[in-house]
Amino acid sequence: MLHSYLKTAFRNLLRNKRHFLVNITGLLVGFGAFLLISIVVQYVKEYDNFHTKKDRIYRLVRADLSGNGFGTGAPFPFAEGLRTDYPQLEKVAGIYGDKNVQVIIPGKDDVAVKKFSEATGVFFAEPSFFEMFDFKMLAGNAVTGIQEQNTALLSREVANRYFGDWQQATGKMIRAYGRYIRITGVMENPPDNTDFALGIVISYATLKPMGVGMNDWVGISNNYVMVMAKEGYTADQLSSLLPGFIAKHIPPSHAGYKLLLQPLKDIHTDKRFETFSGRVFSKELINALHLTGIFLLIIACVNFVNLSTANAINRAREVGVRKVLGSNRQQLLLQFLGETGLSCLLAMTGALILAIALLPALNKLLEMKISLSVLPVIPAVLFILFLWAIVTVSAGFYPALVLSGFNPMNALKSRLNAENPRGLHLRRGLVTFQFVIAQILIIGTLIVIAQTNYFRNADMGFNKEAIITAEFPHDSVSRSRFDYLRDELMRQQGVRDVSFSLFAPAGEDFWATDFKLGSNHTDKADLIVNMKPADTNYFNIYKMQLLAGRVYYDADTVREFVVNETLVKKAGFASPEAAIGQPITVMNKTLPIVGVVKDFHVKSLRDPIDPVVMTTVKRIYKTANIRIEPGKAKTTIAALETLWNKYYPDYIFKYSFMDQTLAGYYKQENQLAQLFKIFAGIAIFISCLGLYGLISFMALRRKKEIGIRKVLGADVLTIVMLMSREFTLLITLAFVIATPLAWYFMNDWLQQFSFRMEIGAGVFVITLLFSLVIAWLTVGHSAIKAALADPVKSLRTE
Repeated sequence: MLHSYLKTAFRNLLRNKRHFLVNITGLLVGFGAFLLISIVVQYVKEYDNFHTKKDRIYRLVRADLSGNGFGTGAPFPFAEGLRTDYPQLEKVAGIYGDKNVQVIIPGKDDVAVKKFSEATGVFFAEPSFFEMFDFKMLAGNAVTGIQEQNTALLSREVANRYFGDWQQATGKMIRAYGRYIRITGVMENPPDNTDFALGIVISYATLKPMGVGMNDWVGISNNYVMVMAKEGYTADQLSSLLPGFIAKHIPPSHAGYKLLLQPLKDIHTDKRFETFSGRVFSKELINALHLTGIFLLIIACVNFVNLSTANAINRAREVGVRKVLGSNRQQLLLQFLGETGLSCLLAMTGALILAIALLPALNKLLEMKISLSVLPVIPAVLFILFLWAIVTVSAGFYPALVLSGFNPMNALKSRLNAENPRGLHLRRGLVTFQFVIAQILIIGTLIVIAQTNYFRNADMGFNKEAIITAEFPHDSVSRSRFDYLRDELMRQQGVRDVSFSLFAPAGEDFWATDFKLGSNHTDKADLIVNMKPADTNYFNIYKMQLLAGRVYYDADTVREFVVNETLVKKAGFASPEAAIGQPITVMNKTLPIVGVVKDFHVKSLRDPIDPVVMTTVKRIYKTANIRIEPGKAKTTIAALETLWNKYYPDYIFKYSFMDQTLAGYYKQENQLAQLFKIFAGIAIFISCLGLYGLISFMALRRKKEIGIRKVLGADVLTIVMLMSREFTLLITLAFVIATPLAWYFMNDWLQQFSFRMEIGAGVFVITLLFSLVIAWLTVGHSAIKAALADPVKSLRTE
């Protein structure tokens, strides 16, 4: 019996090639999209899931007392303090991440054999870090290997880059941070889905002689504190201890935040907090992707139902003959479900091939390294089989019920198309549902693109065009060469202006400190401000607008302060002019405000503008800001590199264009826009297939009506308009439903940005027009074909 069902199913599929290809295409695309989304979601959920003690590991994070600001950095002494104060913690480890680190492989007579610039992956960690986390070692011991100063571990990839063969790395020397560091071991490359992408791990003890404030309980930097609870202790129990820790160790003048424990599994999905990699795949985004995948699969099933029922009339005589020859409804139901199952199996196979083929492109888009191995083999196979069964039943049961329920007498007399249009309202509802989803995705796509364009074109409060920034060695020798370097740079063809500073106006690096009105050094801080030390020419090169007062005079040390509008408002000054001459205390120095500049963004447009204090601190400058002539970038940069090599022969010339750096802050929004475009395109494609099914059904059901209308004088345009009217109403109805839903979800998404576009009516008008045009093009062929049909053939059976 099974063999007979399969043989019959294959014959029917081959007999109706066009119907079969259209139907299986919708299923294949829906399956493929769902599988790819499932792989991405599973990959993200597996972040740092390979650590055996993961359920007991937490990151110490901060929240300000208002509950609006969040941070991940912790003062360096916190790790030792927690170890000493709380025996409930089995392990505590500090880990400090750094970026753009210059590494030299020294040769004979200390001559650089190789030079590297590590954008990310450089960490300083305590030995206990490797007692908490499961990073595999290829050579050496991770815990004992980083107990002494100036020792480090390398990943396999970094060791191969530095020394050609990782097996030769142990015992070798590298030079970084102006000191020699001995390699004591090699780690296996960490998985891509970890927030601790270890490339170089230097002993935490090495930080002490580097003067980074190892005894400073107040200063906050890019230092994580990871804790592991003893068995039996919950996060709530441990969290209840943290207010006492703040009260014991932090002076009241600096206790402007509370401490929280963030589970390891939430680090990559909690958008309130940053990661070392800067990549956060929020829970909201995961849920949105999950729902999108499910909806794409649903509309693919809906499409199958529409096309199958539209094709039902063509198989009416087959059903009639089968029933007359003795087939009962149960047998026919199984037969048609079997055909659906075979179609789904072929679609699933094609979808797997499609997913494998498109995975590299998806990895490139998302900048990930996802492979099918992220899915465990047995659970993945069971999941696919379960998915196949669910889709077979959900997509095939109703069409099978319709086909098996035909009255044999009516079927053999070809009277089905003139009687009771079974399920027409259901099909209309299904098509409407398809276009609701498609139009929500279209509206979402347009809003994400508009917000991305807003980011790209928004006024940052400073001029970002034709400026490159480059870091130089942060040492006394480099600082002594500032004046010489400035003169040399200004002599280069294509260089218009030069300034030195600690940071660029906006960026990931920051220096936050206390601000107090007047000269009282002991009261609680009035504000936390963002420091931007820079020379006087900084204001000119970035064309910052002065609202009151003047720019501070150039000096080697702190002499005067310039502040921004936000600080003036938050400090309670009546106007920028009222702030001029007022003393403020910053960095334990009480000095006057001499100027107020117009607000500029120091972070991305996701964040509000911080209060900013600017002054001169020459000893900490590490960034050269160079304005170049437009159109001469290539030759100017080549000349700058030659000059850099002359002054800093062991230091790689690494530069970035300011506008490109700022654009890079919105990489995730750009990726999201691309994903929305793809998903909206898939939804429209599948929905149009469903619309094709509905128009095919309508053409069959109204074939004689159209014939009569033509005999009575109706022209082609009138009949095409008649056929198009119904689906136009359905798409308009879908738009009415989709608009408030899309507005709600996208407006909620926009709330995460401090600076955002307004959702205007144009987005919705474009969506409706686009949907109608695509739909008209889809049904045009079938409508015109029905209108041009010979009425004699349509009426012959009457």
